[in-house]
Amino acid sequence: MVNKAVQMGRESPMRVFIAFISVILSAVLAIAMPAAAQDTSEDRTILILDGSGSMWGQIEGEAKITIAKSVLAELLAELPEERQLGLMAYGHRREGDCTDIEQLAEIGSAHEAIAAQVQKLSPKGKTPMAESIRQAADILEYKERKATVILVSDGIETCDPDPCGAAAELEQSGYDFTVNVIGFDVTEENDQAQLKCLAENTGGTFYSAADAGELGEALEEAVVTEPEVVTVTKVRLRATELEGGLVIEEGLSWSVTDADGNEVYSSEGEGVVDIEIDPGTYDVVVERPSDGLKGEQKGVKIAQNTGKTVTIALNFEVTASVRAEPAAEGMAGTNVLVHWTGPDRRGDYINISQKGADNGRYLSYRYASQGNPSELRLPVEPGDYEIRYTLGRPIRTLASIDYKVLPAEATIEAVSEAIAGEDVSVAFTGPEAGSGDWITIAKPDAPAGKYLGYAYVSKGSPVLLRMPLEAGEYELRYIQGGKKVLARQPITVVVAEATIEAVSEAIAGEDVSVAFTGPEAGSGDYITVAEPDAPAGKYLGYAYVSKGSPVLLRMPLEAGEYELRYIQGGKKVLARQPITVGLADATLVAASEAISGEDVSVTFTGPEAGSGDYITVAEPGSPAGKYLGYAYVSKGSPVLLRMPLDAGEYELRYVQGGKKVIASQPITVVAATATLTAVEEAIAGENVSITFTGPKAGSGDYITIAEPGSPARDYVGYAYVSKGSPLLLRMPFEEGDYELRYLQGNKKVLTSQPMKVLAASATVTPPERAVAGEVSSVVFTGPQPSPGSYVVVAEPGSPVKKYVAYGNITSGSPTNIRMPKDPGEYELRYLHGGVKILASAPMTVYPKE
Repeated sequence: MVNKAVQMGRESPMRVFIAFISVILSAVLAIAMPAAAQDTSEDRTILILDGSGSMWGQIEGEAKITIAKSVLAELLAELPEERQLGLMAYGHRREGDCTDIEQLAEIGSAHEAIAAQVQKLSPKGKTPMAESIRQAADILEYKERKATVILVSDGIETCDPDPCGAAAELEQSGYDFTVNVIGFDVTEENDQAQLKCLAENTGGTFYSAADAGELGEALEEAVVTEPEVVTVTKVRLRATELEGGLVIEEGLSWSVTDADGNEVYSSEGEGVVDIEIDPGTYDVVVERPSDGLKGEQKGVKIAQNTGKTVTIALNFEVTASVRAEPAAEGMAGTNVLVHWTGPDRRGDYINISQKGADNGRYLSYRYASQGNPSELRLPVEPGDYEIRYTLGRPIRTLASIDYKVLPAEATIEAVSEAIAGEDVSVAFTGPEAGSGDWITIAKPDAPAGKYLGYAYVSKGSPVLLRMPLEAGEYELRYIQGGKKVLARQPITVVVAEATIEAVSEAIAGEDVSVAFTGPEAGSGDYITVAEPDAPAGKYLGYAYVSKGSPVLLRMPLEAGEYELRYIQGGKKVLARQPITVGLADATLVAASEAISGEDVSVTFTGPEAGSGDYITVAEPGSPAGKYLGYAYVSKGSPVLLRMPLDAGEYELRYVQGGKKVIASQPITVVAATATLTAVEEAIAGENVSITFTGPKAGSGDYITIAEPGSPARDYVGYAYVSKGSPLLLRMPFEEGDYELRYLQGNKKVLTSQPMKVLAASATVTPPERAVAGEVSSVVFTGPQPSPGSYVVVAEPGSPVKKYVAYGNITSGSPTNIRMPKDPGEYELRYLHGGVKILASAPMTVYPKE
């Protein structure tokens, strides 16, 4: 039976996460459910739900146990009643009790009754996964019939030293026993590995919420994939390094013998193998020749039409040691260096844990692969702890030493009274700064991790700490590790006072001078204009207090009653003054008709120019911020405004603040006309004289040559209309049919004329004897000279633009060329426009005599 691991991203929204877990449970039940032709009474399932204390942990603000209850209630309500299901839980009644395992609903109980039992769960204790699976297996009569367990857990085993071995034993002795595991918010690699091996050792499926990229794959896997119907007897052979350890992927020799001692299967150099085998009892032996490790399972029972996983552990001695620096004891929250020896296998880690804590439980850790010695931070609470070397797979403590954590000491010194929002200098002493070490200000009864402002201890003493915006009694604190208060000092915060002075009336969009007084400027301190009932953080315009008094503040564009405010910290209004904003007036004067693309003079009057104030031309009915052309009001009246290229009815506008039209005038744009006169044929690369008429030249107005049917902006050559008529336009270097165009605004073709470009021809005649490094005369014929046209010397077969010597052709034939310094075979070429070879001839360059 093939094992799968399904993963999802932890950053998905909560509703997606809940939906995912629901789908997973449905899929697991579906996998456990037999085909329609089978008798459902023959396939029974027990769901084991984690009730340990860690289930109170939260995902996006909601307890995991609450999520599990919600998901199971919905799932059980939709599950067909003929589906036989039982319920067990562990850790839900007593703290620290590895025997706290209870069957809450018998197999075949009404789903409503099962759901009611789930709702009663209140997490408290430990995580005895292995024993709960054993008990479920016995209830399911796993040795006589097909049995499936679904385990939902948010952590690793805390009672049995070898849960993976327990699962393998149940698989070996069972008829067709399977454990499907859902790792609920399990992110550590080693923790996932333990849960995964529970599934893998029984041929089950492991599901994990791991990353967003795998969510889609997991959903498809869970929803679309049909459960495998076993029609032949399949056996998977696996070997691990140690019980529950890493699966060995290669280099193994396998042997399977029947009850009569006959070898029915063997292989060499393999890792995990899948075989089909007749029902019966077998002995399985595996050996790793590279180091002589050997393991076996005797009496493996294989039933008809079942899937079986045989897992054999290759055991060997593993040892480790740890030594701390400083030895024996250290100050709370400081770092300790741990020198270690050990197997340094993948997933092994050095850690600090509570004295006597379960395997895999730690307060801080570093992987062995991150280096030796390992630097660990000591807990912030004084007491007795252990420093350990822990094997990652299986999770097992190989070495430990006792370590005493001594109390850390710190001091704080600052003024006893400050103004709300003021930056106060706080001097302090304390241990070496670490992660989560802060100087904070908090309410006296607040927990250590809750504060109203903070500064990092790592910045050194003193630090500046901003006071709360609300007056009252507070406390300055030295926080260690984000958890413990090492020192504290009371401080009284008094009310901050401020004043505002400005005119009582202003014009919409006008810049108003606002004078003010107030406390020392800090982050989030602004002078704002806002609607009278708006909260402090919502405003229509602002200026920084830090710029000093007075500041210029732009008024809203809409007339009405507003309020000028002194805002502190982005949250609190210290002072306010009402202000009435009146309508802004503006006028526009311009021609009523213009030619498309023409620059029109627009005279205007209006309020003092501000940001976003433009004269625009736009389609009637379009929003204020959408236009086809614009000019800044700040340039003064009149302004030149280019008309659209398409004829039609438009509107000239005075736009204020990029949002409000305060004046407008209609304008009719009539189509521009143009003419072109030129020869109908020309030689490639030749300059052709073009006579034209058209509107007054503007930006983007060109005479172009382009391929017929190409977009207006796609052309092969161009010349500016502003140079006047006639002008010279160079033809393309490739012969073919083209089009001369009058292009307006780089967008619109006003007129066009076909142009046929004929192939250019040329000849080159090598000198009678070309000598290396000497000047030789080369005779040529060719078209009118153009930029990039030369007679060149190149190596045969080289690219068009690559040559070793050249001669100018602008003075006519012949041209003088200094030959290459290296004698040899070359090619003489007529290069047209730097892009096309019109003629070539072989040439020998002789050495100097």
